[in-house]
Amino acid sequence: MTIALYSLRGPPAGSRGRPAGYTQTARWADALGPCLADTLTVMMTNTSTSILVVDDEPQVVWMLQFSLEAEGYQTLSARDGRTALEEVREHHPRVVLLDIMMPVMDGWAFLEELQEIPEHERPRVIVVSARSSLRDRAKAAELGADAFVAKPFNVDDLLVVLHDVERTA
Repeated sequence: MTIALYSLRGPPAGSRGRPAGYTQTARWADALGPCLADTLTVMMTNTSTSILVVDDEPQVVWMLQFSLEAEGYQTLSARDGRTALEEVREHHPRVVLLDIMMPVMDGWAFLEELQEIPEHERPRVIVVSARSSLRDRAKAAELGADAFVAKPFNVDDLLVVLHDVERTA
């Protein structure tokens, strides 16, 4: 379980109460000193959803992992399709964010190989790629991708797609 400190008075503004996870209140006066001798709300975020980020660009991987972990997800990463398949078999992530253009094994080959995994063990896949023509989107859907997000993308938009994919799982 990951602990993320959100505020001094409660859940994040606009969250309508509890976000996806648990809220636990703890007294931190002794540990944090008199300037923060108030009751802090600590969000125990649900980390049962692990996400595998597959991209050969380190800055994209870092940005996605940073953003997802801030939302309470556990993340794994791989720089090519072959390593991603190993991660899927070993760690069983719930969702894969997949680039298409990568060395060793590209995203198309990864999607084809993923079909060999029994359906009940297969993660949901969101393709995140600069290859975003209608033909590429159709091919992704044909190979079993659940959603497609074109690069460049807004992280908030990607999170909306991610939450939609999780809801339909």
